[in-house]
Amino acid sequence: MPIISKVGTRSWQVRALYAAIFAVLILGAVTMVYPFLLMLAGSVKSEADSADIAPYPRFWFDDTVLFQKYIESKYNVRVQTAEAAWWQPSAGWRSIQPPKTDGTEFLDEYLVWRDTCPWWTLGHTGGARLLPINARLFRHVMYERFHGDLDSFCRKMELPVKSWSAVIPPPYPAGRYPAQHDGYVGAFNDFANTRPVQDRIIPNLDGEYWRNFLTPRYTSEIEQYNRGHDTHYASYQEIFLPNRAPAAGLPRKDWEEFVRKDLKLEFIRLDPSLAGPYRQFLSQGVYRDIDELNRRYQTSFRSFGEIPFPTTVPTDRTTQVDWERFIRGINACPLEAIEIYGPRQAFEEFVAHRRGTTPEKVASLRLPIPQADYHDMLMHSRALRWEFTTRNYKDVFEYVVLHGRGILNTLIYCLLAIGSAVLVNPLAAYALSRYKLPHSYKILLFCMATMAFPAEVTMIPVFLLLKRFPLWPLAGGITAFFAMFWLVKKLWPRLVETIQMTLALGVALLVGGWLIPTLVYKPTVSLLNTFAALVLPNVANGFFIFLLKGFFDSLPPELYESAEIDGANEWIKFWHITMSLSKPILAVIALTAFTQAYSAFMMALIIIPDSKMWTLMVWIYQLQTQSHLAVVYASLVIAAVPTFVVFTLCQNFIIRGIVVPVEK
Repeated sequence: MPIISKVGTRSWQVRALYAAIFAVLILGAVTMVYPFLLMLAGSVKSEADSADIAPYPRFWFDDTVLFQKYIESKYNVRVQTAEAAWWQPSAGWRSIQPPKTDGTEFLDEYLVWRDTCPWWTLGHTGGARLLPINARLFRHVMYERFHGDLDSFCRKMELPVKSWSAVIPPPYPAGRYPAQHDGYVGAFNDFANTRPVQDRIIPNLDGEYWRNFLTPRYTSEIEQYNRGHDTHYASYQEIFLPNRAPAAGLPRKDWEEFVRKDLKLEFIRLDPSLAGPYRQFLSQGVYRDIDELNRRYQTSFRSFGEIPFPTTVPTDRTTQVDWERFIRGINACPLEAIEIYGPRQAFEEFVAHRRGTTPEKVASLRLPIPQADYHDMLMHSRALRWEFTTRNYKDVFEYVVLHGRGILNTLIYCLLAIGSAVLVNPLAAYALSRYKLPHSYKILLFCMATMAFPAEVTMIPVFLLLKRFPLWPLAGGITAFFAMFWLVKKLWPRLVETIQMTLALGVALLVGGWLIPTLVYKPTVSLLNTFAALVLPNVANGFFIFLLKGFFDSLPPELYESAEIDGANEWIKFWHITMSLSKPILAVIALTAFTQAYSAFMMALIIIPDSKMWTLMVWIYQLQTQSHLAVVYASLVIAAVPTFVVFTLCQNFIIRGIVVPVEK
């Protein structure tokens, strides 16, 4: 029966009341939906847009924000790397804007040439505790190559990783020496060669000269540089790194120090005329005799004159060290014999060849890297939006799947928790409901009192009990109780049942409390790292027993009387009558047990030290401690999906479990 009749709804006061009620409900829904949308939007963010507060990801509709995220991801969340490649300063990812069109004159030629450029590193490989696409795909390649055998991977690659989630691309060497193309680095290089050309980071030596040498020495103000060099540059972006050393002055000293000490060896070329000074350097400044050199080089030269002179960086690391020492030597290696040859010089030769002129006539060219990056973003904007939207969720899924048996452990734990909750609690509630014990009220009061203590209070006692669980005393005591009760029934059948049970209980206490602990050397067992440790502490629930007893009391007693007339025993009355009529309330208990088991974290972490037995929530917590905040949001969204699905599919049972007891 409705509270307000149809006639009453015709008045404007009632309609105004209805409007106010719906307005309040809508406002309440908005206050719940808006924070949820903020979390969804936050789950797809990164450093570039982490400060945006909006209920939707801005990069879905704004190309500028998408470009900022693309640059952040490509340059591995390292602003200094992006600054050096672009050859321009940046105040952060949010300050990056689409490049101007005045540098697009050579863009088409650059897009063709970069595919042949031998100097590059792979982008989208990591940074800021995120997992970009190339880092994720490299892990997939390694996983498939070794068929998921982590031990085989560790032996082959000589890496002491403990899980597949620790397999990440190797860092690019920070020093002057080129990376060795063997082992783990070689495997990554093979993978990098399969990735598209737009994922490559091509070094800009002019930008590195400005970013890593001139700015630290002369500050970021060009006026400071101009005063020291007696020049009139408008910005550092006008100062190119010459191929050869300048004629004289401070620019020559800067060039010499940068090339001799900082520039990567792969960009240095030496004149062939230095073969004699190089061999002299080895014989007089490094090795005492040819035998010492042969032992270190593992060669068999008869004299220093047979040693080949490399004009470019050697492949062997030992030779690289000596070659680098020779370049550092001011007296050994003349500055005029050193030449720089890098991406800009190779690009200038490419442009000159296509245009039928000489490299000197097209020098010096600014590498159109910003324009190429923007072009790549526009050409792959749809794929990039999908990647940035799903990246963090893929990270969470892979972490959970690759770690132990988190999903399987959670599934088993939830099923055991639901099964024990809908079996043990109904048995206790049925006994309190069917048998009118003189102390039923006190028992119910005790059950309700268990809800007054938070779970944190019982963690330590439960942990100690599970660590030294009295399994054999309990088993012996229960066995002694039933055996003694059966024996008393046989010997003294007319004895009052209360006395019979008291005698059986006394024997059980004697056997379990004294006899077995005395005879057995170790009467306790440890239940830690078992499903029993997860399930047993929550098998009996005071609130469930109280709720079920009230529901069982509402069932008509005539049903049980009819069953007794038909000869039904107590088990049939419990299982076929009580449990059949209690499906709605049992569904509510099952859902509550599922929620408690699925969301259990702290207790599961304490009583399950072995990571192989960890549940999903423990693994998600571990992920959150080592991931970006956006990944944390994504993990929360994924963790909420099973509960949301279960409650959505079972909402009718929940309503029936709430309404049916009231109606009865």
